Amino acid sequence: MILLIIMFFIGLGIFNAITTWIEQMIAPRGFNIIQAGTLGAVLMIGGIVGCFVIPPLSDKLRKRRMFIIICLIVSAPGLIGLTFSTGYWLLLLSGFCLGFFFMSAGPVIFQYAAEVSYPSPEATSQGLLMLAGQISGIIFIFGMDFFRSESGSMTPFLIVLIVLSLINIALSFMIKESSMIGAEYEKKRTKMNDK
Repeated sequence: MILLIIMFFIGLGIFNAITTWIEQMIAPRGFNIIQAGTLGAVLMIGGIVGCFVIPPLSDKLRKRRMFIIICLIVSAPGLIGLTFSTGYWLLLLSGFCLGFFFMSAGPVIFQYAAEVSYPSPEATSQGLLMLAGQISGIIFIFGMDFFRSESGSMTPFLIVLIVLSLINIALSFMIKESSMIGAEYEKKRTKMNDK
């Protein structure tokens, strides 16, 4: 659970910072306010689509750890694209990729946290994760503004966020698969066989 809190601290902080500063983040590269708004919409649409795909797959395949790792690894190129892309279509693709995998990791992590912290109430585990993410969001939002270059570029702090996302990927390899997901599956299968 401690690893999850650290991972959520980094992950939600990155997401909050990016969505807060999306316009100022890409403006120094020549993108206008309409393009920034479209990018924000594409990021959210990617997240909504991802939430319809990844969590049900996680439930169906009875895997949490694998999907957390995949989501964090595949979202990293999206963050890199948002940081360095100068082409509009590549920027939109990066935003969709980041949204799809980054936002869809959230429900899987919430479920995983509920399973590994059992018998603690699910609201407690989710509350701790959200608290960590909101604290980091404030820190990262101020950090992006504070470390803005003289030209207005936020790339220096975005590089810090990329490094933090790589740390998150490394941390995801340290978590173990939820034992509860296997136990629940066996209970349901046993009940079905008994009927």
